[in-house]
Parts: sequence; structure tokens; C-alpha cells
Amino acid sequence: MNYKLVDLIEYAKAINYIEPSSQNSDEWSHDELVFKSIKIALDSDIQIKAGLHICNEFPPLKIIYKSILRQYINYFTSLNLQQQQQDNNLLSSNI
Repeated sequence: MNYKLVDLIEYAKAINYIEPSSQNSDEWSHDELVFKSIKIALDSDIQIKAGLHICNEFPPLKIIYKSILRQYINYFTSLNLQQQQQDNNLLSSNI
């Protein structure tokens, strides 16, 4: 589906972000670094406004931004589902 950038931003803001397992950012993967950066930007109205402005000034950046947001959304949707399944399995085994 072809979502607008502002729609992807709102959807990404609603997803539960899960911190990397290591506290040491030097040990994070490329994706973990980028996703943490996206999370910080999503939590800042100024960052969002600046990002949208830059994308309007340089339209090719919009394609990249949308791609990264889709990756963020897919990754954390999957990770949250896995975590929920693990939690459900723990609850089932304790009953």
C-alpha cells in the first residue's frame, strides 16, 4: 500500500519501541542505531517538522525516509508480536 509520509510517521509513533538488549550503543547493529534515532525523532515534534520540511525541499529524501519508516514499522511490529507470544507462553506454562 502507498502511504503518505505523514501517515507512516503517525503509524510509527503508535508502535511500541523496544530498546536494544545492550546498553552499550557501540555494540548495537546498524538497524538498532537507525531505529533508536528514528524513535528519538518520532518523540520530537520539531524533528518531525524539520524532517517533513527537508523531504519537501529534497523529494528523493522522502523515498528514503518512507523506506526507513516501513522497516521500523515492520521490525517492531514483528518484535512486539514475538514478545507477546513469549509472554502468552509463559502465562500458559504457569497456569
